[in-house]
Amino acid sequence: MFPFQTLCRPVEIEGIGLHSGAKTTVRLQPREECGLVFVRVDLPGQPRIPASAQHIGSTLHATRLEFNGVEISTPEHLLAALWSLGVTHCEIELDGPEIPILDGSAKIWCDLICEAGLKTLPGARSEYSLREPVVIYANGGAVIGLPHNSLRVTCDVEFGVSYLPPQVTACEITPQSFREELAAARTFTLESWLEPLRAQGLIRGGSTDNALVLFQNEPSSPLRFDNELARHKALDAIGDIALLFGADGGVLRAHIIAIRAGHEMHRLWMREVLHRGALIRQS
Repeated sequence: MFPFQTLCRPVEIEGIGLHSGAKTTVRLQPREECGLVFVRVDLPGQPRIPASAQHIGSTLHATRLEFNGVEISTPEHLLAALWSLGVTHCEIELDGPEIPILDGSAKIWCDLICEAGLKTLPGARSEYSLREPVVIYANGGAVIGLPHNSLRVTCDVEFGVSYLPPQVTACEITPQSFREELAAARTFTLESWLEPLRAQGLIRGGSTDNALVLFQNEPSSPLRFDNELARHKALDAIGDIALLFGADGGVLRAHIIAIRAGHEMHRLWMREVLHRGALIRQS
C-alpha cells in the first residue's frame, strides 16, 4: 500500500527558465486535496493548471501545459521528483511562465522536497496497471508499455557522438532508486543543435551550468554517470508520464521502454493509453 503524502512545510527556490531565460521563484506548498496543481501567482486571479496529460499543449524541446489560456513550461523534472518521491498533494506556485531548470537535473528538486519533509495523510494511492501492451512508433523511435508488477523504465539513446557509444539504462523506480540512479542526470544538447534552438527563440537561459553540451571532441563537463544521457531520458519519461496521475497521485505498475524517444513520443503514448482505456485501476 502506498500512502498519500504532502510536504511538512512550504519550501521555495529561484532560478532561470531554460528556454524563456526568465527568472522565476517556485514555492512548493502542502495541499489538503489530492493532486498536483500549478498556480501562476504572477497573473490576475492566480489561475491554476492541474498537472494532467490532457493539458499538454506543446512538446517542443520541453513539455508545456495549457489550461484556460494560461501556460507553464518545462515541469518534467519537478514532476518526476514529486511523483517518484510519492508526493500526492502539492500546490506549485510560480511567478513566471517556466519552471526553473536549476542544474539541469531533478537532484535539487529532490533535495528541496526532502528538506521540507513528507507527511503521511489518510488514505492510499490508487494503483494502476496496463490491460495490454501499448506501443507507438514515430521518427525512428518507439515507446512501449508492458504489463509489469512494478514501475520499471528502460531507455535507449544514440546521438552519433564519437566519444559516447549508444547508451542504455534500466531502473525499477522507487523513491530511493530515483534519487540515487536518475535524479542527478542532466539535460543535454549537441553542439550542432545550439544555433537552431536559438533561432527558434529557445534556450535563452541555457548555459553549461544547467545543461551538458556535447561538443565535437568532449562534453562541456565530466559525465556524472557513464550513461548520463540515457538516465536523463528516463527522468524525462517519468516526469511526462506522471501527468497521467497528477490528479489522484496514482501508482503505475508497468515496464516503460523508450527507444530514441522524447517528449512528443511520451505524449503520443499517453494519448494512446487513454484512447484505448488501457489503464486498469487495481485499488
